[in-house]
Amino acid sequence: FGSFKYSAKDLYEKGILLSIDQFSPHQFDKIDITISSNKPSIFTMEVFNNVLGITNHIASTDLHMEDLLQAQFENQASLSLFNGLEKVNIRLLLYHINQK
Repeated sequence: FGSFKYSAKDLYEKGILLSIDQFSPHQFDKIDITISSNKPSIFTMEVFNNVLGITNHIASTDLHMEDLLQAQFENQASLSLFNGLEKVNIRLLLYHINQK
């Protein structure tokens, strides 16, 4: 339980974040991703854009652990989130979540 804030650049360099539509990896240092959990096995992921000192909420979604595990079981390498806006590596995201 808790809330953790990461720069998209850090998650990209770790291989967790694969892409964000309409942004190049060179812009990832201006994007923050928050992963939080207030309920067992449900994680909320939010994306924020920090341009010119102004923080804009881009998207948010709930990730259910059983859905992530099912996708991994089905050998899916990546998962599209936010209607295709963001793409993540399932195995590395699960590993990262379980470390916290």
